[in-house]
Amino acid sequence: MAAPAPGLISVFSSPQELGAALAQLVAQRAACCLAGARARFALGLSGGSLVSMLARELPAAVAPAGPASLARWTLGFCDERLVPFDHAESTYGLYRTHLLSRLPIPESQVITINPELPVEEAAEDYAKKLRQELPQGSLADPFEESPLRGHSPALGSLKATRPLLPRHSKGTPSQFSTC
Repeated sequence: MAAPAPGLISVFSSPQELGAALAQLVAQRAACCLAGARARFALGLSGGSLVSMLARELPAAVAPAGPASLARWTLGFCDERLVPFDHAESTYGLYRTHLLSRLPIPESQVITINPELPVEEAAEDYAKKLRQELPQGSLADPFEESPLRGHSPALGSLKATRPLLPRHSKGTPSQFSTC
C-alpha cells in the first residue's frame, strides 16, 4: 500500500490498513532523509496502539533499505512514563519488546529516560539527551515536525527544542512528555 501524501487527511477502513500506510510513510520519509551519505533520520514515537501497528508493519516496510540505513535512525519517545523499562506502562519497554527486537537499530541510537532518577531530574536528563542527539536545526527539529502520536490521556505535549520539560501540577508526577 502506498503511503498517503503528507499534509492530507486520510481515512482508513481498518487499523491494519492504517498501520500499513503509516509504515510506508515512515519508510519513505526515512529514505528521503537518508539520501546523503552522512544524513540521519530521527523519529519521535508515542505509545498506545501505535506500538502494535508499527511492530506489525514497519519491519517489512523498511527491510528493502537494509540494516545500514537503520543504523542511521535515532528514536525518541513522545509520551514516556517514569517507570522501569519492564513495566507495562513504559513506552520504550513496549517498543523494545515488540519492535526494536526486530530492527537492527543500535541501542545507542535510542534515546531513553533514566527511570532511576526522580521525576524532575529524569525530565531534565531526557531533555538534555534530546538536545545532544538532536541539536536544534541540525535535523530540522524532527520531533517538532513529525512525531508519530497516538492518543494518551493526561499527558501534555512539548516540542523537543524547548529548554525544559513541563512541571505537571495535575495527574501523577511520573508522567512527562517530550514532544
